[in-house]
Amino acid sequence: MSFLETASSKGLVREGSLDAVKIGAAETYISPLGVFLGGTPLQVGVLATLPPFFGAVSQVAGMWLAEKVASRRSAVVKLIRAQALLCLPVALIPVTLGAGWISAAVLIALVTAYHVTIGLIAPLWNSLAGDIIPPTSRGEFFGYRNKWMAILTFLGVFVAGQALHYSAGYEMTGWGYLAIFAVAALARFFSSLPLSKVSDPSLHVPTESKFSFWQFVLRARQSNFVKFVLFISCMNFGTSVSGPYFAMYMLQDLSFSYHEYTLVVASVVLAQFLVMRSWGAISDQFGNRKILLVCGTLVSINPILWLLSSKLWFVLVIQLYSGIFWAGFNLAAANFVFDAVTPPKRARCIAYQSIISGIFVLAGSLFGGYLATRMPASWGDSLGVLVKPSRFLSLFVLSGLLRIFAVAVLLPLFKEVRAVAHIPGHELVIRIAALRPLFGATFTFISSGYGAVSRRTRRQRPG
Repeated sequence: MSFLETASSKGLVREGSLDAVKIGAAETYISPLGVFLGGTPLQVGVLATLPPFFGAVSQVAGMWLAEKVASRRSAVVKLIRAQALLCLPVALIPVTLGAGWISAAVLIALVTAYHVTIGLIAPLWNSLAGDIIPPTSRGEFFGYRNKWMAILTFLGVFVAGQALHYSAGYEMTGWGYLAIFAVAALARFFSSLPLSKVSDPSLHVPTESKFSFWQFVLRARQSNFVKFVLFISCMNFGTSVSGPYFAMYMLQDLSFSYHEYTLVVASVVLAQFLVMRSWGAISDQFGNRKILLVCGTLVSINPILWLLSSKLWFVLVIQLYSGIFWAGFNLAAANFVFDAVTPPKRARCIAYQSIISGIFVLAGSLFGGYLATRMPASWGDSLGVLVKPSRFLSLFVLSGLLRIFAVAVLLPLFKEVRAVAHIPGHELVIRIAALRPLFGATFTFISSGYGAVSRRTRRQRPG
């Protein structure tokens, strides 16, 4: 029997699908909520990256829980319900406090607490899922799960965007935010129910598998996994230089409505749905490093494309392109961790990776926010040849260059950790040939000696 047919697989898929409703309806609109409450570029950047940083640090506690609790499943269920409850006070901010620095401060504090629950859950969930899912089915399973998460995220983004669009038309935007975050809270709460039915194997971590954060960092020269973490962290640094500010750029500088903003965000999720399961098949056969190389190269030019046109149709094309290759990149990065780390060390390594990546994300966002408020206006004017001049255009170019550096210099430092078939990078792109939107994308492989395909980030990233 295929793992996808087991009760544990179905429970994990249903949990992820309901979580995706929360992601689409709530997490997608946290930055727009910050803009609605009157946040400055630096405040919006802090909102986008300071909470994830605390979430990353809290993964150390999640790692400790994974190694100590009798039931990882029970601990995750309780934390999911706590996370759902935190969505409710966020929903009340725009209708009780209104706009202003107090509202922004309260929002940042609540979103930080929310991300702490994410950080506590991550090592527990990944450790549990890694023990449940057979190694030979990981690409297939995560491709299938992420496909359904993309579908539900798309629906969440679309419905929430429509709610904000129409509430703004009646000058009741605050009530629109209340509605979408309340729905997110309910969806996240109900996601704990199917998870409570998955397998719950015990975890034993031998003493030799326990090591400190500094011991992990000091093995950078010898450890293939630590080199991978450095690459991912530098990619995240480059992405966060511009990532938190795309919402502000679209809503303020380009004057996009909530309806148009929703279309832009939803297009990323739609693209992920089309290709996610097929990226999983590619991962199973050709490995994750090749996908990281191809997709990392292609997403590096994403932010620079925003300088070519600010027309809505062109932005949608960029986002479709972005969604396809970020989907592959994120899935390959997640699967690489499962391949590279043994089960007893998995929770600890994931926690340490998240801390390092969180530091890089926070640093990138603060650096981008600093540049956005301090750089000369002439820089944006000089880049605004084909689009409206903006202080954010320089950040887009810098972000692309930093990503290119990470792919060119840091990715070659680590290797694939399992035996996989070989395929040239350009063929990996060419073979994305047959899209079937109702069933996900299928990669049409021309027979050329690579073997047959037996049969796949969460959070969408603008630019």
